[in-house]
Amino acid sequence: MGNYKVVSIDLAKKKYHIVAFDQSHRVVLKLPILREDFFSQVEKLFPQKETFAFEACAGCHHLGQFLSRLGHKILILKTKDVKGYAKSRQKNDLNDAIAIGKAALDPELKTVTLKSLEDQRVSYLHKSRQNAIRQRIQRSNSLISSLYEFGYVVGCGKSQFVRSCEMYVQEAFEKGYIDNDLREDMLRDCLEIRGLLLREKELERAIIVRNKNNPVAQILETIPGIGPINASILSHKPLSSYEKPRDFAASLGLVPRQNTTGGEIKLGSITKQGDRYARTMLIQAGRSLVMRYGKPGMPDNDLFRFIDRLKKGGKGYNVICVAVANKLARIAYGCALKQEIFKA
Repeated sequence: MGNYKVVSIDLAKKKYHIVAFDQSHRVVLKLPILREDFFSQVEKLFPQKETFAFEACAGCHHLGQFLSRLGHKILILKTKDVKGYAKSRQKNDLNDAIAIGKAALDPELKTVTLKSLEDQRVSYLHKSRQNAIRQRIQRSNSLISSLYEFGYVVGCGKSQFVRSCEMYVQEAFEKGYIDNDLREDMLRDCLEIRGLLLREKELERAIIVRNKNNPVAQILETIPGIGPINASILSHKPLSSYEKPRDFAASLGLVPRQNTTGGEIKLGSITKQGDRYARTMLIQAGRSLVMRYGKPGMPDNDLFRFIDRLKKGGKGYNVICVAVANKLARIAYGCALKQEIFKA
């Protein structure tokens, strides 16, 4: 055991504020230090193995990996959980570090799992892919609405427009809706849109390649509705840190908002807590299964029988999609921990 009960750090780009608590939970050290100096002097400042605590943020996983390699224990706390321990009305880095330390002393507070370097790399691929999709849709919508302003109506979906945008711009020019200068400007926009589409496909291929070296992702891909993207997302989740599959589904925000008092249970819509990206992709997976329901060649397994019960129960379309997403999350939890492929 180290000299301190817990050492809390308020992270910043240039300076860290360190506060140490002794075994009696009293503050015994307050130290502001430059970020570069902390990394170079940490072994001198803390020669024994300590428990370090800090809030979840952009730089927390890099610091956590560095301290873990030195043998220290890491506690990463959610920002919303730390806020309740900020007793002082004065908002500054020192008081924030004290609040982090007090929160870390709470044995019942849930912590964030430290990401590995591979988890960070895969997360970057997904973020870049999402950014490419978002920018592509934004640029496509802008070009479609611009053509409409000049009187040319694009009569196709957005996905088809992306692949044939040059053709539509050329057609608008030939029919006299736009002049040559405007056509040249719009064709440059088309080049950027096509470039974003190529970037999206390139990142998707990179994710698929990484899945081939990931046995958990290969297992998850056997679940109906779970493709390479969802398999990649779920395989890098800390599934073993959840006691039950329902806890994992709840961590993604795939459960109703609860407002219960006096024994009267009131359930609302799903919350916005948890991983928004993973939740969105799982709901899309659930929607793909619901759309497949009732069509020729529909498999006869528990998933589709579950959809059948919801349909006969009079549930709405979106409610069914979220319920199926919840079911997929729980199936993924079981398959990943048992290291077994999905069995219909």
